[in-house]
Amino acid sequence: MYRRGVSSRTRKLLVGGAAAALLGSALAVGTGMSQAAETGASSGDINALVPALGFSPGDPNATADRVGPTGVKVPGRCPPTQAQVNAQVALKNANLPSGADLESRIQRFEKTLSAIQDLKCPASSTTLLGRLNSLTALRGNANRDDVLRGLGLNETPADKAAAGSGDAGASGATGNAGAGSGNVDALVPALGFSPGDPNATADRVGPTGVKVPGRCPPTQAQVNAQVALKNANLPSGADLESRIQRFEKTLSAIQDLKCPASSTTLLGRLNSLTALRGNANRDDVLRGLGLNETPAG
Repeated sequence: MYRRGVSSRTRKLLVGGAAAALLGSALAVGTGMSQAAETGASSGDINALVPALGFSPGDPNATADRVGPTGVKVPGRCPPTQAQVNAQVALKNANLPSGADLESRIQRFEKTLSAIQDLKCPASSTTLLGRLNSLTALRGNANRDDVLRGLGLNETPADKAAAGSGDAGASGATGNAGAGSGNVDALVPALGFSPGDPNATADRVGPTGVKVPGRCPPTQAQVNAQVALKNANLPSGADLESRIQRFEKTLSAIQDLKCPASSTTLLGRLNSLTALRGNANRDDVLRGLGLNETPAG
């Protein structure tokens, strides 16, 4: 009888334990608390947030070093693939900041660099550290977030893909540069908005939210040709002042073609560039940000 009593009690405990386990499992699934749910939720839109590495992935079977993007030697297996880095970032970070503000960007770079190191590769096998340094250099700028937005910075693979298929690419960026213009098509900044209908009689809402003539802006090709017509030599440097001059001359061409600056995003981007004039490292900042300002860029 004693043994039967123990056995009965044991059976009850086992049944109760199994029921509790099943209930716990159901609650975990129902509330998104299972291990699989945690992984999926934490990764979120990770592929659109992790900064691009800036260098082709290494050969995982390589035994020799290769020259990295900064000119120093790195292990031939480095960097990892973007997918591997994205997965490592997701694994270690339940929530990756998604904001376009400076601090969110900096955190994404820092967490990505940490993932690179977890995967046994040095930061110098990517361009991340230089770009991070350029971002941190903006911390002292009171308008840093506006500057970043105005510069149209493309930091992630998803951003770069969108830029390749955006309005600038569809706005006739191949252009007819005209004689003596040199490489004007590769220098004139993208207008940032789809061209208007030359036969339009009504207004349209421009990229800044104000109404502009429906025929505006002109096509990128028309603007390029006008810039070439009025400028024998367009500055080609990557320094801040050369960039500013290109924007100013392009805005002048827009006005020559009877369209307002507000039919493009040029003025806002120009203001962001001029805001950097007080930064002693402005040219290094621009280079480090990997700024793409032109249709060819």
